[in-house]
Parts: sequence; C-alpha cells; structure tokens
Amino acid sequence: MKPVRVQSVVLTALSVSVLAVGLAGARTPSAASKKATFEDDVLPVFKAHCFSCHTGAEAAAGLDLTRYESVIKGGASGQAVVAGKPDESLLTKRIVGTAAGPQMPMGFAPLSAAKIKAVRDWIAQGAAASGEKRAHWAYVAPKLPALPKVKDAKWPRGPLDRFILARLEKEGLKPSPEATKAALARRLFLDLTGLPPSPEAVAAFEADRRPDAYERLVDKLLASEHYGERMARPWLDLSRYADSDGYEADANRVAWTYRDWVIDAFNRNMPYDRFSIEQIAGDMLPSATIDQKIATGFHRNSMFNREGGVDPGEAQFYVVMDRVSTVSTVWLGSTLACARCHDHKYDPFSQKDFYAMVTVFGNTDYEKAGDANVGQEKWYEPNIEVPSQDQTVERDKLKKDLADADKDLAAAKTASAPAFQAWLTGSERNKVWTAPSDVTVSTVSGEVPEKLEDGSFLFTGPPPANDTYELTFTTGTPVTALRLEALPDSRLTMNGPGRSVSGNFILTNAVVAADTSPVPVSQVLASYTQGGYDPSRIAEAVPAGSWAVYGAIGKPSEIAFVLKSPIRPGRYKVSLSFGSKEWPQHLIGRLRLTTTTSPAPYVVPMNLQEALAKPARSKSEDDALFAFFQSVTPQTQALAQKRSQTAQALAKLEASIPKAMVVRERPTATPLVGNLHLRGEYLSKGDPVTAATPASLPPMPKAAPVNRLTVAKWLVSRENPLSARVEVNRLWELVFGRGLVETSEDFGTQGARPSHPELLDWLAVTFMEEGWDVKATMKRIVMSATYRQSSAATPDLLARDPKNVLLARGARYRMEAEMIRDNALTIGGLLSSKVGGPSVFPTQPDGVWDTPYNGEQWATSTRGDQYRRGLYTFWKRSSTYPAFMSFDATSREACTVRRLTTNTPLQALGLLNDQVSMDAARGLARRTGGVQAKARVSAMFRTCTARIPTEEESARLLKLYARLKDRYDKDPEAAAKLAKTPDDAAWTMVANTLLNLDETITRN
Repeated sequence: MKPVRVQSVVLTALSVSVLAVGLAGARTPSAASKKATFEDDVLPVFKAHCFSCHTGAEAAAGLDLTRYESVIKGGASGQAVVAGKPDESLLTKRIVGTAAGPQMPMGFAPLSAAKIKAVRDWIAQGAAASGEKRAHWAYVAPKLPALPKVKDAKWPRGPLDRFILARLEKEGLKPSPEATKAALARRLFLDLTGLPPSPEAVAAFEADRRPDAYERLVDKLLASEHYGERMARPWLDLSRYADSDGYEADANRVAWTYRDWVIDAFNRNMPYDRFSIEQIAGDMLPSATIDQKIATGFHRNSMFNREGGVDPGEAQFYVVMDRVSTVSTVWLGSTLACARCHDHKYDPFSQKDFYAMVTVFGNTDYEKAGDANVGQEKWYEPNIEVPSQDQTVERDKLKKDLADADKDLAAAKTASAPAFQAWLTGSERNKVWTAPSDVTVSTVSGEVPEKLEDGSFLFTGPPPANDTYELTFTTGTPVTALRLEALPDSRLTMNGPGRSVSGNFILTNAVVAADTSPVPVSQVLASYTQGGYDPSRIAEAVPAGSWAVYGAIGKPSEIAFVLKSPIRPGRYKVSLSFGSKEWPQHLIGRLRLTTTTSPAPYVVPMNLQEALAKPARSKSEDDALFAFFQSVTPQTQALAQKRSQTAQALAKLEASIPKAMVVRERPTATPLVGNLHLRGEYLSKGDPVTAATPASLPPMPKAAPVNRLTVAKWLVSRENPLSARVEVNRLWELVFGRGLVETSEDFGTQGARPSHPELLDWLAVTFMEEGWDVKATMKRIVMSATYRQSSAATPDLLARDPKNVLLARGARYRMEAEMIRDNALTIGGLLSSKVGGPSVFPTQPDGVWDTPYNGEQWATSTRGDQYRRGLYTFWKRSSTYPAFMSFDATSREACTVRRLTTNTPLQALGLLNDQVSMDAARGLARRTGGVQAKARVSAMFRTCTARIPTEEESARLLKLYARLKDRYDKDPEAAAKLAKTPDDAAWTMVANTLLNLDETITRN
C-alpha cells in the first residue's frame, strides 16, 4: 500500500466514518454466527474506513477495495487475500499492523476488534463472493413482503408493528410499555402540528375513556390547518426555500407564495405523486392552473447571482445543475451530482447520466435584461401574478373606471384645444409665476451672492460644508405658493445648478415664515428629483427627506411649496438649509424665487419642459403635455384628478398583488440535446448528450417525449425503485427522529443500510397502493404500538441499542429550531395562529442584518406578526435568523435532507436570554397567575411538559420562587427590568427556568 498524504483524505474519510456508526448499529451480535459474505460483512467496513484512498483506477497502491474482484486481485504489494488463511493474508496484516509499513487505515484510528473480526471471518470462511453480484438493494423495485411471524401476537396494533416486534424477538428484546396519555398527547401534537398541546387538551384526552379516543385525537390533528405547517417545515429545507437570492448581494425575493402552496397541498392531502409532478412540471400540465404554476417555484428556489460581471449563461448553468442535484436528492435519495465532473465512484451513475438530466431541466424559458457591454446582462425566469378573488374583482372595476375616465377626458379634449394651444405657446403658462422685485439673500455662513439681471442669485466662491440661505421678500397680493428655481450656470462646476464637484446639491429643509411664525405648507412639488430622495416632507416642522437632482446636472430644476392658506400682503422669509453630513458642500449655486396667486399652482415636470422647448414634438409628447395640461386646468382638472386617482389606486392594487416565481418550458419540436461538460466546467463542452434519465434505473415509457413532465411522472411511477422508499423513510424520520435508512439523503452504496428493510419495502409498496396518501401513512405510523411506547430506557437497553435503531422504546430527541421557538411562544400564550401570507420579521438582536448594498434594516414586525410561527420568518441566506442557526438550521443555499444535531453553550445562552424566550416566560407567568403558589407551579409545569410535576419537583420550584422573590424584593431595579412588580419578576424567572428544561425542548 503506497503511502498517501493524510491531509488530502481527511474530509472524505471523516464523512465516510460518520456512516460507519449507522452501519454498525444496523448489525447485531447474533448476526456474526452466519456465514460471512463480502457484500454484507466486509464491504461496509471498507466503505467506512478505506474508500477515501482505495477506490477506482487511481486507488492508492493500486488496491481497489470497492469490488470483490479487485480485492481478490490485490495491488502493487501483491495478493491481498489468501482464501481460508487470514493470518497469511496481507489485508489482515495491514489492518492489524503486523506487516511492514503503516497500519491501515493510515492516519486514522485502527479498526475496532469487531470489524477486524468481520474481515478475518470472511477470509477464514473462504473469502467467498456470496451476494457480490446482486444489485444494490435500493435499485431493486420494492415488493410487498410477507408479514413476519411473532410470538407475542397481542402487542402489534397493525402490520407495521409485526416487523418491529419480529426483529426485537430475534434480538431477545421486548417492547417498552405504552407511554402515559399525557406523553402521548404531547407527542401527537408535536409530531402532527409542530405545536404543544394546551393543558386543557391534555386533560380532555386523559379523561376520554372511549376505545377510539386515541384515534379521534389523531384524526383531529391530521385535520388541523397546522398539520400542513408542520409537514411543510422540512419540505422547505428540501426545496431550499428562502426569501433572498444568495450570493454576495443576496437581494430579497418574493417566494412565499410557493411556501403557502406547500402548506395548502399538505393540508389538502394532495397525493404525493401529484404533489411531486406539480412541483417538477406543473407548468406543463394540460391547461395548467395558477396553483400548478406556483408549484414550480420548487425549481426557482435555487440561488440567483445578480452580481455585475457574472456570465449569465454560466450562472444559469449552475442554477440548472442545482435543480438536477436537488431533484435527484429529494426523489431518488441519490448523490447524482457527484457525476458532474466524472462517473460516480460508488453508484451506477455516469457523467453522461448527469448531463442527460441537465439537458432535461435546462430547457426553461428566460428573458435577457441589462447591458451586456458592462457585464450587467442577466437571464430572468418568469414571475406571475397571484391575485386573490377580491383583488381580481377590484382590479376589473378599477380598469373599467379608468377607461370611463379616459373617455370623459377625451370628450373634453376638443373643447379645450384652443386653451391648450395658448398654454403650449407660453402666453398663459408664463403668467403663473412672477418674481418679487425686492428679494434679498443672506447666509448663515456670511457669504454674499451676486444678484443677476433676471432676478436670480449666484454663489461662486468655495462652498462651506453646510449652510442656510435666507431669502426675504415683500408681496402686495395674497400668495398661494412659492417656487424655488435651481438654475444652471457656466461659472459653476459641471454647469451646476449645485456647487459641489458633481454639480449637485442636497436641500434638507425649507421653512416659510412671517416674522418668526412658520407658514404651513400643504404640498411640495418638484420638476425632477434624484432617485432615492424624497422632498415631499422637507417643509414640515420636523423635516424628513431631501431634494437632490443628480441625473439632471446642467439643467434647470424647480421645487414649489404650496401653502395651506394664501399669505396676506407683507414681508416674508424663506430659509433653505443644506445640512447633509454625508455629502458636504452640496449647496445650490444659482437660484431664483418666484411666487404665484393661482388657486391651482403647479410645476411642469422636467421631461415636459424639455418637450415644450422642442420645435417639433412626437405624438406621444403632445399627448403627455395635453394630459398634464388637463390636470392643471380648472375646466378639466376634476376629470383629470379623478383619472389620476383611479390610476393611482389601480397601480397600488397591482403592486399589492402577490407574485410567484415559476418556470416555463421552452417549446421544442425536436428531442432535447445538450453537452457533457469536461471536469464539470461551463466552458469545457464535451460530446453531445440527449435528454434522458439515468441508464441504471428503469427506463421511461418509450413513446413519451423526454421532458420535465415525463421525468416527473417517471420519478413517481411504480417502476421507480426509489421515490416511494425515500419518501416513507423521511416520514418515518419526521416521527422517530431517525429514518429506517439513517442516511435519508443517500440511498446509494455509500449510505447506511436499512435497519428494517422488509418494513421499508412494506411501507413503500403500501404507500403506492393506497394512492400515495401521505396522511394515511402518517396515521398508520402514529397509530402503531411502536410509536406509542414509552421513551424511558433501561441501562441494559441503552447499552445494547443506544441509538434506538431496534425501536424497543419510544423515540426521544431535541426539537428542531423552529419548533423550539414555536413551542415557547405557544406555552407563553403569544403564538399567532395565522396561516400563510408574506414572511415576517420577528425580534432579533440589533446589528445581525447588516446589508451594505442598500442600507436595508431588519424592521421588526408588529400587530402579532412578530410572534408568528418560525415557518414564516424571513429567510435571508446571508443572515439567517440567529436563533434558528444556533439550533442547527441551515442557510438553505442548497437542499438539506437532515439537519445534524449539535449541542453548544450558545444554545443555552439563547434559550435563557433571547428576547423571545423572555417574552414567552412573561407570558407563561401571566397566564398561570391568580392561584396559590403550589397550584401555579403545577400549572406552569404542566403547560411546559404536559404532565403534573412530582412533589420533589414542585418543592424545588417553590424554593426557587421564594429565593427569587426575596432577591427582587431587595433589588426592585433588577425586578423592573423583568416585570412590573418583584413578585411578577420572580414568577417570570421561574417560567424561564421551566422553558429551559431539557424536557420542555425535547420531543419524547
């Protein structure tokens, strides 16, 4: 065995070693007495410890341990196995460490005695190839196995239990007693709705003595609208659902309509085959509905790169590869994406298989947008509107009203034509604004501008960082509005009208005053405003927004302040402040003040001013000018205003209509053809590839076109050996915390073998025969005696089966991240029961969401939305909700089948101190008040755990309360940080303690 660099294989070896635990757990001491085979006994050891180096044509020392023939052949050091003689076999010597050279596996811990014995036994018994030639179990279509015989015929409640019991009896084990009714109620609520039961619900179930009380509760929970939420949560991990694009800028997207489709599909108990087809190819179904198109948002959950300079074709290439990888993981439990660069090392998938699937999923439509010359071209896939019935009715009404308003304005056009022509020439338009003759300008900085002949003022010196201009004037007539003109001038940088190096300015405040009394302004009108700036509130008592004109540098701009009431003749002052801290020296360079007595003052938008100046105009320009004329002319103003209000209402309504990200197939009359990509690189195209499914799996119907819809139907066909197994395994994992195949993401040869293979096949076949009924499968699982066992474990059972692979007891595991939060909020009486709708922003620590690209901030939701289920939390890929990340949620940049469970100090700190945790503690303290201390402790405890505390537990909690009460009586300031009174503060901390119990955050 040739030495290799340890560092290069560490990650692979570690990832494989994780599987070893599952492989070892699936085997038992009683299995060692049978004749050892290569596939069943030796190959799992090699997979777990040797494959990182000894695989394929480039295997270390030329020794390939992936196949029986290559093991027998040996490698560069000679023959590895001498049949019948383990002590003379080089393979045995190297793993024991008695041969020359390093002990194998090199760089890692030696094999356990049990694994060395498995290899020795196989060699000693002749090193036979028994079973070596049969196909991997997962690639053989499941058949309905016969129900096993059991000794204890009374324990099973259905066929499922017989498979479990048969294995237990074979191992000399017995099932655990049934859990208490309180424990079962809590278990059912958590598993079927993701929420804990109320104490009242637990008490009602305990008091229900009807023979079918348990089944009634199961049916009630399966019918709950919260069932769909519970089932959708893990599906969102599978579909890599998120509310942002990912990558560097991580722009936000509207994706929640897909999430709501998933919830609704589970609540309606959509058959899993239909559920699958609609997500993979709903757009291709005959007369596809809006809902079926929304379902294809499954594909759009891929990340999308909006960065400048990205090749749009390459970006789309990665999107499609992600889709193929996700589909193969979700429906095939396969690592097909490992064949992106080369043929799969361990499973029967070639690189051609991978790109044949890429060809299928790459035939989707998109539109090109952006300037390719500066690297801004992007390929955008379609979005569709998803209006509610009310929105559809309202939109139709507004469209009709808008058409009627257009007719009324058209009828008035002829009558107003002469006045319009006069307005165009300026004879009437120029009379609207006049300049006071006695305007003076002073500044806080002391600068003195030059007064020009046209009544404007010019500043030419170096500008101060900030300043305020004060314009004083006298009027002899009632004034309805004041207009400030920012004028260009060749003496200003970039011709102005600002004094900055860019020619821009930023007006931050404008105040009109008579003596020292401000004159109220009702409206601010601007001919042009730079994007991102809003001058509408700069004249308020507490100013907000500002006015800038970058984008119109070197052009005149106007802003008018319409007064609430006309000002009487007299002396007035206008103060203009330029107070930007971010952009100093952004002051106006040349300005002019004008006033008007018109009852309907207006400012002509800059684009229309430019059209007015043209000697010849287009019809569209004339139409735009006439529409504006009608909006400011008293004779037609009412009609124009009605039309404008209707148009605004329609625009507002359409902006509120939810959108859905979908895919749309490109029509094609010929078979789909793509290319292999050498080493998986976008630019390295290889041989042509025709669209197809993996050759090692059963084929699609020959007469069917090879497209997404056909592939979708093939995935959930009875001939496909994987889809049903993969899904029932995930449903089992959802309930028991561990799948019958522990590696639920990988059913291939590198994955764990099923702990109960016959049960897996029975569930899969029954699932298909019953019409892919998810609720029926969930009900079958939770109705079983296996499910109802107590999770209490004896020391002997823990020693023999620490991971509960054999299911001799009920499952016990920590809740997932979202459920921990939902559980606390429910216990505190705070959780919103609202189902569906846009994503929300619950409380999180300040500074977590820092987006440098656009300055957006995490704005905490209100009106109860901050207490909605974790399922609805806005999922920002680059800044995922921290309370979820600390409890092992992922960023959802890629498909996640299993969340690995960790235990860290950060989790404890979060549960103790997070604001949501404290809010829930206060809520629990409030909802259990009004009774004596012992009863209150009992109510709190039952609300958290569903059971009544023992006397010892009650005594400890009462002692804790007394100690806290004494502390807060002595330190009222500390108490005030928690609650209104020291007593409330003490109970809040007792509640906080209970919410942090292991039992509270554990499903058992």
